[in-house]
Amino acid sequence: MDEIERKMSEIKWSYAEGDPDALASLAARIEGVGRREDLINYSDLVRGVTFHLPNVNKGEPFQIDIHEWPDLHRAILGEFLGYISMLSYRKAKFMASALAINKTEFKPSYHFFNWMKDLGMLSGRDV
Repeated sequence: MDEIERKMSEIKWSYAEGDPDALASLAARIEGVGRREDLINYSDLVRGVTFHLPNVNKGEPFQIDIHEWPDLHRAILGEFLGYISMLSYRKAKFMASALAINKTEFKPSYHFFNWMKDLGMLSGRDV
């Protein structure tokens, strides 16, 4: 286990481990665009995915509001993306969530780049 894997393994995941079906759906969509050497924007990534998280919405199913993007929904997606990257990094030393982008800037969110800096994968000049 390298230093990056160790850091990711220490993260306490509040959402991503709570819904294996949603995790599988998001991971499959990212894998699909990766196979086509393409990218997917956040709205298309979550569109139609129903989440069942015991600690959100009193455990009732919900979908991420792609028109409003409340902070909680951003946090949930961000964590799922982080978890997917942890899994892909373990398997192939690749951060799969880099394929999910903001449709207006055509790049991952600043949260992604900050996380890469925190993990030691980027320096301040690289962002």
